[in-house]
Amino acid sequence: MHPYISRYHYNVEPFTEDALGNLSWGRLGNLILRCASLHAGEHGFGFDDMVKQGRVWVLSRLVIEMDEMPRTNDDLYIETWVGRAYRRFTDRHFSVLRADGTAYGHATSVWALIDLQTRQSADLEALPDGGLQPFVVADRPLPIAPPSRLPRLADSRPVATHKAAFTDLDINGHVNSIRLLEMILDRFTLEELRQQPPHRIEMAYSAEGYAGDELRIYMEPPVDGVRQFEIRKGEATTVVKGSIQ
Repeated sequence: MHPYISRYHYNVEPFTEDALGNLSWGRLGNLILRCASLHAGEHGFGFDDMVKQGRVWVLSRLVIEMDEMPRTNDDLYIETWVGRAYRRFTDRHFSVLRADGTAYGHATSVWALIDLQTRQSADLEALPDGGLQPFVVADRPLPIAPPSRLPRLADSRPVATHKAAFTDLDINGHVNSIRLLEMILDRFTLEELRQQPPHRIEMAYSAEGYAGDELRIYMEPPVDGVRQFEIRKGEATTVVKGSIQ
């Protein structure tokens, strides 16, 4: 394996599945982000390393595309690598694999490095020692379509509202990025998800949510099997927008 590609082993343990017996999307999303953190830490640009420089990684885009979900007691392996590093963002890719090396699916993400004082994004090309560039794995392309352009939804009535509370929050006190994904899945019935399980979910994060925020969930009717959605804080501030296929 390439020295800058890392592989992590997990198992679909009891209570990590959904009602259909699959690894839950929330659990999968958190495992993917955990692998990103582990890989970055192993190569000197993880959370602790960046905090010492007064910076923190912020997730901007996340796409997960699964042909099949692991099921109870299945082993899975998540491989991750840096696909590209450019001025203000870096792309990180993932493959979710079976024990025999075939793919359940893949994911990709876009990250920015934010200065904790100025709240401005850092120039990744100006980081010491070439920044992330030495860790880019250029010969392993992204095996799924990259993030698409996501239009803002037309103003309409929300399909649901949710007041952000304790169990929605991460260690920073922000509404967890994967919890937002779960809020969208909760707009579907069990029977809908049984008959048409999600294949691809795209998330574009715009603003942070906090405890007590009223989160308004908007969703458009499906077009060619794809539904656009948006979660806003109040009426105007978009927290995340995306699509589910």
